[in-house]
Amino acid sequence: MNKKILASLIIIGILGFALGWGTYSYFSDTETSTGNVFTAGTIDIAVDGQNPWMKTYSEFLECVKPCQIRWINFTIKNVGDNEVYVWKHIKITGWGGDVGEPPYYGICSSEPEFVEGGGQFDEQGNPIPETYTPKDYLAPWIIYDLFINDQVIIAEENELRLDDINCTWIYLGTLQPGEEMNVCQSYHLMTWKNSQIPEITNWAQGDWISFDIELYGVQVDGPSPETGVLILENKDANTWEPLYNDGVKGKLTYNLAGSTFDYTFEATGLNQNTEYSLIYYADPYPGCYPGALIATFTTDGDGNIAPTSGSANIGFDLPDPGDKNYPAGAKIWLVPSSDYDPSTKSMIVWNPSEYLFGMNLIHYDFTG
Repeated sequence: MNKKILASLIIIGILGFALGWGTYSYFSDTETSTGNVFTAGTIDIAVDGQNPWMKTYSEFLECVKPCQIRWINFTIKNVGDNEVYVWKHIKITGWGGDVGEPPYYGICSSEPEFVEGGGQFDEQGNPIPETYTPKDYLAPWIIYDLFINDQVIIAEENELRLDDINCTWIYLGTLQPGEEMNVCQSYHLMTWKNSQIPEITNWAQGDWISFDIELYGVQVDGPSPETGVLILENKDANTWEPLYNDGVKGKLTYNLAGSTFDYTFEATGLNQNTEYSLIYYADPYPGCYPGALIATFTTDGDGNIAPTSGSANIGFDLPDPGDKNYPAGAKIWLVPSSDYDPSTKSMIVWNPSEYLFGMNLIHYDFTG
């Protein structure tokens, strides 16, 4: 081979080697994350230090007379490591005229109860059982109230009865890990305004009712229970205190999850023959972040809204992330329709003395 050609090939080879070596030379640094562990968080609540909650409260509810009040109080603590929404409901499980054999001739609790039930006596003074008509169901005559950390959720003046809240979930609030809430409930044996029975008398002697109290804790984005209840009250426009004793109030029963917001609403003491709007008010003012019109109602000649059921296509969760109150809950108000623009979901006039305000925030999960 020509020596010049050989020398050229050697030079080309050396250059190729040098170029190849340069191509594979670089700076580097390797970092490795080891020991990664996926851990599920915990959702867990304890009640009065018990987990599970085993306590019963019958001892606090014994031998109640008309107009007397009994209390059930407990403390809920978030013992898990995640924020939790807490709900409560009461489920009536039974009722009757006496616990065990009725002491008065096996008929009822006492002679006064027998007489009030229309009972008659034979010539020897013995009671005739078939003449007696029992009245044993106490639920409509037990007025219920609820406080969370001294904040009124349901006031006695709302005249919400035990049968009104039976199997209805009530939102109590949010607990951070390690946080506690004090729950105070009263049970008042009494009648109520416009009742057909103006007072509790001897017909109730010895009667009983049993119920369970259930608490439900769920993670922030978890499913809600089935049915909720919200009390709405008018407020003093200066002090912002609820006005419980004037008969102006409303009650909203609603589903906590669904493709539509299903509701039953009723109210008393409003302006006569006036159209009102039930709205989701999303702070800040004028409430259109995003806000929603749920329903409209027209009061009768007495200023009342009879129990009315319907469904609203809200199309998003309550509260919406755009709401200043998110994720705590959504405000529900009843306002005269003349003060509200449904096209913009906005308040256009501010007359707070004419409104009903929800006594607590609510949650609703839109399931599409």
